[in-house]
Amino acid sequence: MRRPIFLAIAACILTACASKSGKAASDTDALAVDAMKGTTVDKHSEAYIRQRIDTIYKFVGKITYDADGNRNYDYMPFNLDSAYCSERYYALMQQALEICEETGDILYDYDYWVCGQDISDDWSYKVAKVYHVTDSTALVDLAIHNFSDSETTIALRFERDDWYIDDFSPSADGEVDKAYLRRTIKEGKETLGLRRGGVKKQ
Repeated sequence: MRRPIFLAIAACILTACASKSGKAASDTDALAVDAMKGTTVDKHSEAYIRQRIDTIYKFVGKITYDADGNRNYDYMPFNLDSAYCSERYYALMQQALEICEETGDILYDYDYWVCGQDISDDWSYKVAKVYHVTDSTALVDLAIHNFSDSETTIALRFERDDWYIDDFSPSADGEVDKAYLRRTIKEGKETLGLRRGGVKKQ
């Protein structure tokens, strides 16, 4: 009789291990699928997208506490970026981080998940608006409480049969943060070229 419980626990452990290795967490929003058993899931509906954001952001408030409940800002149960960012966005992040490690620059001076340099004990979020939904993109406005109230917008990209964050500070075309990452990579390569005595291409 205990076999189903054992299998469920084993599945959770395997999911956690995959996430720690840098692989994405489940590509399907289990909460939404469970809630809609026996029906066709419209993953482009506002209801599903809201639930997908809840699935992603429910982990954000937990990353500041260790297993004993002690506040620890550096603690993270798994890599949220690799689990919940689009493949192209995550690849740009990683490339920019590698460049900054070589140049000694700081890529971000704040935590884009919590919208601040620190996090308040009563940090919270709320999905305010879902809009501009297409087959492959969507925008979501979030109301964030982190010491004070603020609003932010995230861009989503539909890939691997689900929605993933494609930009934490998008413009109308969803390119603001990705443009910053591309510029950081370009300028970093130029800086490294000069340091190594290379000639910058005109």
